[in-house]
Amino acid sequence: MKSEDIKGLDVKKGLSIVSNNKAVYAKLLKSFANNAFCEQLVNAINDGDMDQVRQKAHSLKGVAGNMYMDELFELSRLIEADIKEGQPLSTTDDIVMRIVDANKQTMESINMLLENPDILDALG
Repeated sequence: MKSEDIKGLDVKKGLSIVSNNKAVYAKLLKSFANNAFCEQLVNAINDGDMDQVRQKAHSLKGVAGNMYMDELFELSRLIEADIKEGQPLSTTDDIVMRIVDANKQTMESINMLLENPDILDALG
């Protein structure tokens, strides 16, 4: 399997932030999965709580950026920018659907990596 085959995250770059320590990287992936950043963001959007949406989008943007989850980073950046510009939440509907899809794909990849640590060994 190639790094490009894993959707939602750039494993090679992700490993580079932890000096190629696969155990630490796996721990970070597990932490991301357990924190449910995307679900929290979507819940805040559904509740119409603009402060929480801004905060959750910012948190997701930071974590996704640091872990090289490029699509989640970009989509959360767009939501955060819309809120800063005073756009109504209804304008984020398309982005929300895309972020849910991107998160699903990313979580599938994370679960695959966590269940099959030999894949990380092959990629590292």
